[in-house]
Order: sequence, then C-alpha cells, then structure tokens
Amino acid sequence: MKKPIKICKNQECGDEIVEYKSSKIEYCNDYCRNHAGYLRRLIENEEFNEMGNGLKENYRVLRLHSDAGIFSEELWKLERFGFNTCFLPEPKFFIINGKETQCYQIKEIIFRLDEKTNKIIIVKKKTN
Repeated sequence: MKKPIKICKNQECGDEIVEYKSSKIEYCNDYCRNHAGYLRRLIENEEFNEMGNGLKENYRVLRLHSDAGIFSEELWKLERFGFNTCFLPEPKFFIINGKETQCYQIKEIIFRLDEKTNKIIIVKKKTN
C-alpha cells in the first residue's frame, strides 16, 4: 500500500513530504517545524510586540531630546519624531519638588504629560 503524500504545514514552505515513518509527521524538516512555531508565536504575541516597539520608539525620541538638553517640548513636535501617546507605560507617582506627581517611566527617563500646555516634560534622567 502506497503512503499518501503529505504537505508541509509551514506556510512558507508547502513542500511535499514523501518519505516519512509516522503518519503524525506535519513538517518536512526541523527548520520548517521551528519556523512555523516562530511564525505562530509572532502572530499570538503581535499586540505585546507592538507595545514593546512603541515603547522603544518613545524612549528613542525622549533620549534624543534629553541628550540634547531639551527637557520640555510640545507634544506635536515629539510626535513628528515618532513619539506616540498610545504607547505610554502605566503611570506611577513620584515625589518631585516635594509634591507627589503622576509621571511615566521608560528605562531611566521619567517624564510627565502636562495637559494644560500639551507638553512632555522630562522630570529626571537617572544616572547610574
């Protein structure tokens, strides 16, 4: 009896699997099996990865400004550099000038959004 021809389940491969020992085989080789798992996890974690990439971009923009000595900037200017308020971390409360203030922290940069002036103010940059 001739074995049925199976197709590799890796969406980027699709080769025929002709020689196999078990009917449970789904991929033509280990690379295809691993790559299919990678692609599946990429889709499953898409929202998490998007948030991480957004935080990285916000950090890059804030770091660029703080390194240049700019600690207060209008939000629309930062947005032109790629800053996006959709990707802000959870707010935390920090004691600033003796007053409890709601701020955000991405890595070592602590900043707040002043809604009255629509500015981002970098409160402090921790030094190691």
